[in-house]
Amino acid sequence: MENGILTDAQQKDAELIKTLLEKIVTKKGFDNIKANAEGYETPAKIRRSKDTEEYFIPDVTGEVNGRKSYFELGMKTDDERELVTKWRLLSSLAAYKHGKLYLAVPRGHMAFTNRILADYPIQAEVVKI
Repeated sequence: MENGILTDAQQKDAELIKTLLEKIVTKKGFDNIKANAEGYETPAKIRRSKDTEEYFIPDVTGEVNGRKSYFELGMKTDDERELVTKWRLLSSLAAYKHGKLYLAVPRGHMAFTNRILADYPIQAEVVKI
């Protein structure tokens, strides 16, 4: 698992990413799947801005009918600002590529995720895992 902004901060579990892949990505028929997990090609790094070397790495990306979608684990974090920045960026990229941003939310993180989506202009489909 490569580390970008937030990757360490959220302590993303490889098992949760595998659950995301099994329960959502493959069931929805996505192909050309890339995941920030062992055994998969790592998704492209997305630079935060032209002026910085900091970058985000999506948890999972996939395509269906030529439309690229992004998949993220929706988990609580102390660095809310960075999380909002990442989700807004991924949501915009998904819309640009005619795809969607999917937020896979494990048990205990739904209220946090819904609050973020209510407070900020982020287009995302929330899915429980």
